[in-house]
Amino acid sequence: MVPREIRGPRRFGSSARGGVNLRDTLDFLAPRFRAALHAAEEAYRRLGIRHALIGGVAASAYSQPRGTKDIDFLVGEEAFDSRGVVLSFKAGVPQEACEVPIDNIPPHARYVELYERALNEAVESDEPGILIARPEMVAVTKLVGGRLHDVATVAGMLEAGTVDSGVLEGLVEPYPELRIQYDRAWGEWRRP
Repeated sequence: MVPREIRGPRRFGSSARGGVNLRDTLDFLAPRFRAALHAAEEAYRRLGIRHALIGGVAASAYSQPRGTKDIDFLVGEEAFDSRGVVLSFKAGVPQEACEVPIDNIPPHARYVELYERALNEAVESDEPGILIARPEMVAVTKLVGGRLHDVATVAGMLEAGTVDSGVLEGLVEPYPELRIQYDRAWGEWRRP
């Protein structure tokens, strides 16, 4: 198991409110996270794999910092040799870089349209060369996770003003189970 490593207090940069702030997030984490992120990004580009940063690192870039043990990337179907009962990655797909686990998240069968949209709409972050999912799409992937800390993370993103609640609401509306998670996040954010 990789220990949770963080450094010092968060220094909010100019993009902390309403935009991506991946540089400050990476400054908050141990230096090996920045190196691992760039190594994984290079591998995906070399292999021609669509990808977007999601998970705790991306959510931190759109809200408040949090410690993490890994880096999560949403990856396209082209990252896999086979899918089915057994999921097999193509050779060269990063599983770890600089002693940081890299989690390659395939499009969820129930939410393929949303996950494909997240991949297709990924944007260049403020950390040169790193593609990140838009904030509403990071929030969707957190709502799919549905754990208490995922819902709390979405509430934090709403509080930070980086997620357009109307856009997020529109994304989850066709999915009753995601709407329930969205309502939980909204309620937590609006709680006095």
